[in-house]
Amino acid sequence: MEGSKRRPPLSRRRILEEALGVVDREGLSALSMRRLGDRLGVEAMSLYHHLPNKAALLDGIFEAVLEELPTEPSPGPWQERLVESALALRQVLVNHPNALALFATRPAVTPASLGHVERVLALLDAAGFSRNEALTYLNALVALVVGHTIATATPRAPSEAPAADYAALDPARFRHVREAASLLPTQDPRRELELAIETLVRGMELRRRQASRANQRAPAASPKRPKSATTSTSTRNERELMPRPSKVASKRKPTRKS
Repeated sequence: MEGSKRRPPLSRRRILEEALGVVDREGLSALSMRRLGDRLGVEAMSLYHHLPNKAALLDGIFEAVLEELPTEPSPGPWQERLVESALALRQVLVNHPNALALFATRPAVTPASLGHVERVLALLDAAGFSRNEALTYLNALVALVVGHTIATATPRAPSEAPAADYAALDPARFRHVREAASLLPTQDPRRELELAIETLVRGMELRRRQASRANQRAPAASPKRPKSATTSTSTRNERELMPRPSKVASKRKPTRKS
């Protein structure tokens, strides 16, 4: 009919945008294929052509949240860029607090999500960290950001809000707790996390420098000359751990008599 409004074609991106909207408004518990189909004006079964199951849908929401991260690296030393990347992750999580549980329970698995992981690993590789170190630090950094954001930004119903009365505590027994609690209204969660991230990054740099100095001081291994038959039993046993020529090959061949 002329003048009627046509719906945009169904696509994976459109489904994920709508799914993230449902999660933002109502939480993960409200998400279902049937609910999404109703929102998009299609049968739920048609969604499975783009997302084969609920797990793929959740991985897609994970991806949609990370899509808000900047993709172009900022200039500057690796330390500053790593802190900036971690705080950017915190910001997109704060923007979607109802999706926080996904980041506590699921890894990045889609190519788009893994693209962000690749950029951080490449940054750490260029900074001189080994693959194992880069993976360890990446996991520690993500756990720090996600855990802190869950602790400070998870939505709570009014009935679930903590009812701690710090002022009523015994001042003789809880002096430090009472003094710390008086500062809670002035705490800035973002700055709090930033300090923790900077401390982690400084520790990473310190360990990297220590490892580099240790490698420079270590003497180069020189090839050992074969020892005589008087070599001790303990030394011979140690050599059994290393590849060596066979005993047959090491003996001189007997001269054939005519």
